[in-house]
Amino acid sequence: MRVGEKKTVTIPATDAYGERRNDLVAEVPMAQLPGNMTPQVGMQLQSTQRDGSTMVVTIIKVTDNTSVTIDANHPLAGKDLTFELELVKIL
Repeated sequence: MRVGEKKTVTIPATDAYGERRNDLVAEVPMAQLPGNMTPQVGMQLQSTQRDGSTMVVTIIKVTDNTSVTIDANHPLAGKDLTFELELVKIL
């Protein structure tokens, strides 16, 4: 590219955050959530795994105060990423 040149670059989902995985979506009983919490769609929680690692999950559904459905996929999983680039200066 030359200074002032613009370019559009697309990164396919498989090379970005990967495809969405259905196995990363799960229904969880409300009893497993912190007691003082009122879950809402879009709320993010940190989940500790059996091996001690943590992951961020997003609540995608609340069912009659009995359970929530959580999604551990990255928000951009399954999406192609498109960037508009412009070279403004070469150092």
